[in-house]
Amino acid sequence: MQRRSHGIVIIVALMGITALAMLLPAAVGFTLREHELARAFLYSAGLLGSLTGLVYLASRSGAAVVAGGAHPFYYLTFAYLFLPVLMAVPLTEAVPGIRFLDAWFEMLSAFTTTGASVLEGEVTRSLHLWRATVAWGGGLFLMVVAIALLAPLNLGGFELFRNRSGAVGAASGWGEVHQPTRIDESFDDKTLSRMADQVGVVAPVYVGLTLMLWVALSIAGNPPLVALMLAMSTLSTSGIAPDGALSGLATEMLIAAILILALSRRLWPGARGMQQGQGAPWRDPELLLAGGILLVIFAALVLRAAFVPHPSGIGGHVSMIWGHLFTSLSFLSTTGFISEVGGGVSAVFPGAAGIVLLGLVIFGGGVATTAGGLKLMRVFALGWQARREVAKLVYPDSVGGDGARLRSLRREGAFSAWLFLMVFIFSLTALTALLTLTGVSLEDATIFAAAALTTTGPLAQIAGQEPLLWAGLGDFGKMVMAFGMLLGRLELLLLLSVFWRR
Repeated sequence: MQRRSHGIVIIVALMGITALAMLLPAAVGFTLREHELARAFLYSAGLLGSLTGLVYLASRSGAAVVAGGAHPFYYLTFAYLFLPVLMAVPLTEAVPGIRFLDAWFEMLSAFTTTGASVLEGEVTRSLHLWRATVAWGGGLFLMVVAIALLAPLNLGGFELFRNRSGAVGAASGWGEVHQPTRIDESFDDKTLSRMADQVGVVAPVYVGLTLMLWVALSIAGNPPLVALMLAMSTLSTSGIAPDGALSGLATEMLIAAILILALSRRLWPGARGMQQGQGAPWRDPELLLAGGILLVIFAALVLRAAFVPHPSGIGGHVSMIWGHLFTSLSFLSTTGFISEVGGGVSAVFPGAAGIVLLGLVIFGGGVATTAGGLKLMRVFALGWQARREVAKLVYPDSVGGDGARLRSLRREGAFSAWLFLMVFIFSLTALTALLTLTGVSLEDATIFAAAALTTTGPLAQIAGQEPLLWAGLGDFGKMVMAFGMLLGRLELLLLLSVFWRR
């Protein structure tokens, strides 16, 4: 049977959405009297809109193509590489002297919700808004793709879940459990309908939470434009915001409440199939593990406060504890906001203590969320299996009585988590080695590589002895880090399945 390529339909839709998104910074630029910047975005929106219409007409009236099996890695890679090229066009016109490679890197970083910036000097709020808007759209795109495309293939973390009968299955956007789809049939006739259904389920909540947080942050005393950028960056876990945007305890508490959503997809609609046999949301393994990690950090801070006096007394200790907890939650969700209440960059995990944040971003957030890293469910599976292995050392003849769900998580789940961990370590090592070839020190290269793979760009500014600048990387280094961000966003097992189709 012949049909038109679904990949072209999706790309055309994304191009049209990108053109419409350019109108937002154009409108804000005219409002702020940044006329040259506004015209750059307005003209780019018109050009891209015209190109989108031409491509749509050509694909609609052209001959049908034979629909062959295609791996989703190819489609997603093309989307993540091609769309930033279009997004970079207004950036080259709006920022004097910027090279196209740097503009493309900036947009790829935003679209993958990494938030690594190569822009130097004073950046206008309209440009910050454009970066936050791209990241916000990238977060929504990822959440739709995760359920609509990766879940039926048991990729992207869904390989850790099993249905009640014990057979491996993935949850669809409406909660049904399907048997795994063959990768050769992954982009079939149902792909577009699954993506459309998932957009209808997730987008209203995603947009509604963004608007609600925007209003709440504005009421908390933030300028409306800054509040909008903070709301977009929080929902997408990109960490994109102007310097000094976090102002006050109320702002950080509102952001922290939304960041909890990045710790488990169960807190979002359209993922009911992931909840089978897991009971109430507060018994979710990802939330329990995240709570345990934050509790350990809290206990360590309380002990430190008990033995190390603070110049500001009890109030200073309370501010310090909150600042550390907020920053820890932010980096655990791979967002990268740094608490100003706790003293800013100089007071939160300074110097060698930045290794704590490095560990948090490697743990990452929840499966099928906008967070990056290993994902908490994989860490939980490895920990649960390690617990069982230690118990067998003490009682060799014991029988695990964890129930069908946890037993499968200890067996197939732990195996896939271990496989992902090995690929992650190998990728981190390879990126670090390639970066050292450009003259970057081993320590700095490790931080850059970890920031790219976990899609946590702000990590580079805080994890080392001195803040690291993405703009300081050479062209080859930026290309290596761009590849790292792509791998971190597309899930490494997805790339592995290109070569190993099982």
